[in-house]
Amino acid sequence: MAAVKDPQPLPQSNGQLDLCGYYYVQGDTGVVKGAQTKPWFRSQALSGSLLKRLNSIQLITSSHDKGSQVAEASRSWFKTQDYEYDGDCIQVHAAADYGQPTDQEESENHDKNIQVHAAADSGQPTDQKKSENHYEEGILIFSVGCQGSEKPFEPSNGPKAASSVVDLGATNPGDLSKKIQQGEAKAVIGNLGWESWDRIEEYKSLAAKANEKKKHVLLVFDAEDLPDLTAIDRRLSWGQTVQNIWEHEMKDRCNTIWSETNANKYFHLLVQLGLEGAIYKGFQKDATEVHLIYEPTSAKGSFLRSYSDKDIENVKVGEDTVKERMKTLTGEQMGQQRKDLREQVRKQLRKDVGVVWMKGLKTSLEEECSESIKNLDIMQIRDATMTGIRWSRRCAPMMYPKGKANQSQPADNRLTLETDSEPVLVSVKLDLRDSQTTSKEPLVLKSLPCTPQKAAVDTLKQGFECVLPYMPSARFGNLVTADRGEVDGFRKIANKVHEWYTTDTRPIPLSLAVFGQPGSGKSFGVKEVIKSILAADGKGITDLEFNLSQFRQEDDLRHAFEVIRDKTLSDKIPVVFFDEFDSTFNGNELGWLRHFIKPITQGKYEDGAVERPLGRGIYIFIGGTKTKYDDFFAGINTDGGNAVETINFATSEGELTTYLRELELELSPTLDPLELDVSSMSHYDDLKKEFYKIRDIGLEKKIPLVFFRNFDSNLGSEKLGWLKYFLAPMQDGEFFDHGSRHPLGRAIFVFEQGKEHFNGFPEEDLDSRLFPGAKLPDFVSRLRGQLQIGNVPAVEPGQNKHDPLENIFTWYLNDKEASKPLSIGLFRKVPDHNYEVKKRLKSNLQGYVNVLGPSFLEGEGQGRDADMNYFPIRRAILLRSMLERIFHFDKGKLINMDDGVLNALLFTPKVLHGARSLESILSMSKITKGERIKKQDLCTENQRMLHVKHEAFQQLLDSSDVYPGTQATPENKQHYAWIERKSGRAYKH
Repeated sequence: MAAVKDPQPLPQSNGQLDLCGYYYVQGDTGVVKGAQTKPWFRSQALSGSLLKRLNSIQLITSSHDKGSQVAEASRSWFKTQDYEYDGDCIQVHAAADYGQPTDQEESENHDKNIQVHAAADSGQPTDQKKSENHYEEGILIFSVGCQGSEKPFEPSNGPKAASSVVDLGATNPGDLSKKIQQGEAKAVIGNLGWESWDRIEEYKSLAAKANEKKKHVLLVFDAEDLPDLTAIDRRLSWGQTVQNIWEHEMKDRCNTIWSETNANKYFHLLVQLGLEGAIYKGFQKDATEVHLIYEPTSAKGSFLRSYSDKDIENVKVGEDTVKERMKTLTGEQMGQQRKDLREQVRKQLRKDVGVVWMKGLKTSLEEECSESIKNLDIMQIRDATMTGIRWSRRCAPMMYPKGKANQSQPADNRLTLETDSEPVLVSVKLDLRDSQTTSKEPLVLKSLPCTPQKAAVDTLKQGFECVLPYMPSARFGNLVTADRGEVDGFRKIANKVHEWYTTDTRPIPLSLAVFGQPGSGKSFGVKEVIKSILAADGKGITDLEFNLSQFRQEDDLRHAFEVIRDKTLSDKIPVVFFDEFDSTFNGNELGWLRHFIKPITQGKYEDGAVERPLGRGIYIFIGGTKTKYDDFFAGINTDGGNAVETINFATSEGELTTYLRELELELSPTLDPLELDVSSMSHYDDLKKEFYKIRDIGLEKKIPLVFFRNFDSNLGSEKLGWLKYFLAPMQDGEFFDHGSRHPLGRAIFVFEQGKEHFNGFPEEDLDSRLFPGAKLPDFVSRLRGQLQIGNVPAVEPGQNKHDPLENIFTWYLNDKEASKPLSIGLFRKVPDHNYEVKKRLKSNLQGYVNVLGPSFLEGEGQGRDADMNYFPIRRAILLRSMLERIFHFDKGKLINMDDGVLNALLFTPKVLHGARSLESILSMSKITKGERIKKQDLCTENQRMLHVKHEAFQQLLDSSDVYPGTQATPENKQHYAWIERKSGRAYKH
């Protein structure tokens, strides 16, 4: 290449800078092997003001395919290395693929390439590895495009590369089969509708013929035409989207094709996922490996959904806009006609942009040389898919500009120009052998261009735009989340809020639920989602918060409903947070829940004997007793079945009484059964009266057989609060009355489970931390045996289910010296007493989300190791948001801090109160915008004790070592280069 002479200013026209300059170099004929020996060119000097106004920088190659003359050659890739305002120059360098990777798995992560960096006066590359730069009769154009430029420089002569691909467009299996049989060696692309997808035998035949003829066949499908996916699948996380499509439409068919023609490298499937991604399925290795090429920060269909009704009304239909056409609609069906017209335009928009998607895909493959097409696989198809996505996203604003009616059909040369809003696209490999497990793995860990530890550091120090574009994530207002479950939950909520506001006119609230650890940001997250969705429709909200754990009587809730009712009269939509809605009330678990059934199902509340309307609103139920939706609604089936069964105490008590009497013992004195329901008692005095009855039975020379029904009831708001009153009678045979001890004598105590607290016991350990102050271990240790009712078979055929306790009963009843009660536990699988009210709540919830929070999730099974890598990213997102919001650090600007501070804040596994603890630690520290955050700036250890007691915090704070995994490796740097080439932007590292 010939070097450009000394830089000269751009020519001026009428005193103005000419805002486009084009420079080209004619390549030599032949193949240049080894290191690049000719100097690189440099552009003319450009002013700083021009650089600030740059809209795009284009580097374009024209490769003339000469068949087999150039082995394994494909077009070279070029990128911008650097440009500075002060230097007033733009330097470029080239990266050329070399050879064919022998390790296919490595090639999935990044293309093997040697990047040769050189300035105009340098002749030596920085990397001495072997490289081969292949080119023939090519023209390299360097284009600087500024706002107002219409198109890049186009060569006026020179042959075009011969296409190695034939596009059949919309076709059918029969025409595809004929094309495969033809002799030409071109790859075949075909669009097939899902209606033909059920004819699996035809696809098996196509795969077999492609393999036999050694001709590549790429079948393209549109996921929007999927028959089995419902509207609720919109806005889902990418992991869930892939799982749904794989399970519903691809799994069985791909397994069938694989069983017929396994190890088939010539048959390819590509499923288009809106304008945001695609699923590629090849059959080179196995039946279950797929590649997801996607824009992490979006969801399937989100780009086209960004067109509001107002945007659609500005689209032209014929000579008039939709809005103008709507003015002509009259009659009773006007509302439906307006809706149908908008839907018609939306479908046309999707169709037109989809055509460009396919054009970009085809164009990219056509530019590949014949040798490249012979080795068609994920690398070429990935590049082509990314081109299709980018072309479609570039054309949409020209074909259907938002807020304008000046639609235009863009020329192909406009579609090759990058815009200032290019989507960042990532490719990941997924093994869907167990798709449910795979889809729930943090996809973010597969998508990052570096280690998760480095991603966390970069997010905190550099800002969201550094790493977030490479994470499967969602952003609603000030909420940023990269967790798959949170993305799913928040997007479903967003979808429901939009549908409720735009289509549901009933005066009934929209009910949603949020679960999570204290301080995890539950209220903040869902509020940001609702605000962002309603703001798009020009509607504001007024938020109200009520903590039910602080309510003492029903009038407190009635007053809350009155406040809500008043707010519905304003122009804003009331968004009401019922925190700890699952609190205990009047000694009953979930005691408040039944008071919400009528408001959420009928939009009314009871004011004495009068029912009053509440009006429209959004109700958010925030859980306090459970941190996950599935845990709170465990066993609740809204599809019917699992009906609540009434516990029949009499049956089990009668069986046990009969069994004891039938034991061949000389019972003297005899048994005298006594049945007591602890749940009907409200004070210890009630139980004390029963202890006197038990003592009186013993004085009558009988043995009391006492059944304590519902012994596991709560005492007021205290869970298992009665247990402490049984400890002395069980251990010492005494009970207390005004400080005096009273003996009980011989007795058999049978403690009958009536609540769900002991479900699964004794096979499953009870977590005593869930029942603080309940003396649970002390109570269990005093039991001398236990019976399982209803679910434990006899030990041997014909054996009574009570026989395992025969020895203890025989010993106790025959022991004339025994003077203390014998305590037995009687456990059963107890139905949830709140089953029906929980079922009705679950049936009327329109969405929910589990919020994880910033701490490491302990005890999460197989996901535990993944979360050790993942929680620092959640932590970094929260910390960066707080530093920008509280201390006003600039968005996207560097926040400098000592390594110890960085490591302690990010990598301490647990903070006590989630996001609240992080915010408190920062607020108590001496932090100033723009200044480095040093170790001495953090609050003292005794101040931190309220929020973090993990010893790792102080150890990390005191250490000056770089945390493992936070430095870029050679592999990272190679991946960064891949991102710059494939995604059109540099990773800010």
